[in-house]
Amino acid sequence: MNHHEYRQIDAINWSSLKHMAESPMLYRHMLDHGRDDTPAFAFGRLVHTLVFEPALFNAECAIYEGERRAGKAWEEFKAANAGKTIYKAGEIDEAQSIAEAVRRHPLVLPYLNVPGQFEQPVVWTDLRTGLKCKARPDWIIPRDRVLIDLKTCVSIDGRRFGAAAARYGYHCQLAHYAAGITTGLGWTPARILLVAVEKTAPYDVGVFEFDADTLYYADEEVGTLLERVAACTESGHWPGRYTEEQALQLPAWVGMDDETEDADALGIEIGG
Repeated sequence: MNHHEYRQIDAINWSSLKHMAESPMLYRHMLDHGRDDTPAFAFGRLVHTLVFEPALFNAECAIYEGERRAGKAWEEFKAANAGKTIYKAGEIDEAQSIAEAVRRHPLVLPYLNVPGQFEQPVVWTDLRTGLKCKARPDWIIPRDRVLIDLKTCVSIDGRRFGAAAARYGYHCQLAHYAAGITTGLGWTPARILLVAVEKTAPYDVGVFEFDADTLYYADEEVGTLLERVAACTESGHWPGRYTEEQALQLPAWVGMDDETEDADALGIEIGG
């Protein structure tokens, strides 16, 4: 099943559900209008393919050698490669460098040298709400009950990447995947790993494991979001972020008495 076919399945995936954390209004908007397939998304798919199933490259990707993505030559190339994602040679080179760094890393190799499944579509009914859900985990190893997700990042430093993981909801994404595997495939992941690779050379790699407490909290959060979807679906009402008037939250530096402290907080240099 390719990317387009998967998107046609009428079910809730994490890419849409995560917007419920901001507001039902945003979730509904994204559901109705979808998101554009940006170069960043396309590049991410390319890296994933080259890491987990490089043999799929020729079937799913095409390399455009032209200078501009416009004009007769570009239109003819697009028509000849309908259904494929088109990249420029420089993008391929960069993605291959990132993928190779991941594939040769000693902490990742053991998970790639055993039979696994790349982006296996999973569809299930959430037991709490009755909502139909779907997921395509990056890499699962049913024999060993392992679930792996791959992310590119600015830094694999534990604290910096941990902060990014919390901000982007990676823990909830993996909890959503784990629920799908348990309910839809009939086995529960014993280990859930996040492989992170830096986007700039030398493309350092880190492997992070989710502990039971984090996964429990994430599963509860995902459940809350699904319950909100169910409630809004039943009521037909999709409110924005706030349903009541709010106190304005000004930054901490507002109201400082000392001019120097105020300037320091703003990063302004006085005098000189």
